Amino acid sequence: MTETDVVIIGAGMGGLTTAAYLARAGLTVRVFEQHTLPGGYISSFIRDGFTFPAGPTCFGSNGIIFPILKELGLEGKRHFARTSYQMSWGPHDVPFLTPQQTCRDLAIHFPGEASNLQRYFRWVRIGIDGFRAMLESGLMFGENVATTTIRLGLRHPLFLWAMAIARRQTNRSLHERYFKDALLRQMLNQLGYPVMAGQNTLGMWGAYFDDTWVPVGGMQGLANALMRFVHEHGGQVHLGKRVSRIRVEDRAAVGVDLADGTFVPARVVVTAADLYHTFFDLIGREHLLPILTNKLDAAVPSESIFAVFLGLRDSPRLETELQRFQGSHIWFTCANGEYIQLVLLSKDDPSIAPPGKHALFIGRLSPYEEWETLKSDNEAYQARKLTVTRRLIEQAGEFLPGLSEHIEVQEAASPLTYERYTSNWRAGSAGWNWDPQRSTHIDFSKDVTLGNFFAVGHYVHSPGGVPTAMITAWYIAREILKRK
Repeated sequence: MTETDVVIIGAGMGGLTTAAYLARAGLTVRVFEQHTLPGGYISSFIRDGFTFPAGPTCFGSNGIIFPILKELGLEGKRHFARTSYQMSWGPHDVPFLTPQQTCRDLAIHFPGEASNLQRYFRWVRIGIDGFRAMLESGLMFGENVATTTIRLGLRHPLFLWAMAIARRQTNRSLHERYFKDALLRQMLNQLGYPVMAGQNTLGMWGAYFDDTWVPVGGMQGLANALMRFVHEHGGQVHLGKRVSRIRVEDRAAVGVDLADGTFVPARVVVTAADLYHTFFDLIGREHLLPILTNKLDAAVPSESIFAVFLGLRDSPRLETELQRFQGSHIWFTCANGEYIQLVLLSKDDPSIAPPGKHALFIGRLSPYEEWETLKSDNEAYQARKLTVTRRLIEQAGEFLPGLSEHIEVQEAASPLTYERYTSNWRAGSAGWNWDPQRSTHIDFSKDVTLGNFFAVGHYVHSPGGVPTAMITAWYIAREILKRK
């Protein structure tokens, strides 16, 4: 077989973005994806006319996604709708419109915390103003770093104060620092991931208020647009083709073996798969430095989730209940103190449901360890999956009375489902764990000594997510082109 310039493992957003830049530059590029659809977590599935996200329900551009699409000339190929958030418990709802409004609304329900809320949301407001300016400056793409940093400091001097507050803090320690009310702390801790660095907490608030989006027509459309771009520029994306091994000779990658036995030689191999799977299963411990294997052996992935997808038939009663969705994304604290996420998918994008019907997502964190033992007992697994599905629908019914009477389509995904369809190690939902004390940091210049080998995706840099996958692809594509 003729040697390919670059072979890429995985057609998620990291792999497709890398392929798009390299194919546009004239390199021969082949992408191998085990799934029958591109996109990885950013894909969709359809049931009886309802379109559901196979992974995240939205994304933040973070000054990364939209600039990359614009640079590739794809900004007009897809339309995006802004999403919105709210916090709800019992009969109470607080939408996240602005920091000032959120502060005022929470103070109504927690009057004893009014002054603390003002202090906290002043920090949030100053922090996200600085973040917004930083993202708009092009700093994420390494543009005039020193000059841009100085200008940011001069224009937003309090941003340095906000970042100093966040330094060495987590969302939980910050909320402990600002608030005394246990319920308020609990509900704020439930936003985002269970434990996040303080800087990520600021980024989360910035996304909630300004920068969370969905592709109109479903997540799959974004991946499809990138795949078409790769094909139009001479690249190839092979779906349903699993890579079984990265072949290594003389401490350098020389190509990949496919599951069907085919060897595909390549000058460069790029992995967009999760790094635990890449290093231990595709490369093998014998080719790795002890420092890397030690890090991977101690690694902890981001939390796994259980999700229920519902297609709902309409009724006057349901229309009345759905008015409670001031935002499409809701963090809801149930009567027993547990929390779930509710997303009225069709509120942002009516096209994903048949006319007059609605698409709803219900999700919660679900430890992978609770499912791992069921891999070899399908009967017990299916029984537990059905029990959890029913429980989530029951809990969602606290927010939407009469929900179960309107279900027309019902699907569920456990951590084992996500692991099976995405191959993310232990069903991690966004790269390595976001807890700064547990996150894995791999220094590719020191820990990885394989030649002709690169990695992109949300495991390369913490925290993970779609922006991380795409910005790592942006940098690695330039590195490959520079060497070429």
